[in-house]
Amino acid sequence: MATRGLRFDSRRKAAPPFREDRFFPQNEADYERLARMAAAEAAGTDLLLDERDIELYAHVSCKTVCRLAGRGLLPEKRVDRNIRVSKRALDVARRHKPTLFDP
Repeated sequence: MATRGLRFDSRRKAAPPFREDRFFPQNEADYERLARMAAAEAAGTDLLLDERDIELYAHVSCKTVCRLAGRGLLPEKRVDRNIRVSKRALDVARRHKPTLFDP
């Protein structure tokens, strides 16, 4: 008897668990960004983080950062069309309102 429609293929592997790779370093430049952030923190200075820095540091997407800045929940500085956020301001926002940064 011939079966029609979809059949279960036992050879098909299960999908890997979901992981946002963009939140992890992808190349040498990303590792240099993280090293610069660590050096500034050790020296006690503040940094202005760009979108990629925020993705690596806070594990949130650029879209989330733009949304929070647009609502006035995250203090930002504009450099042309780019958003810069102070690392200290980002830490304060994450500490006081952690649910804003939930995926």
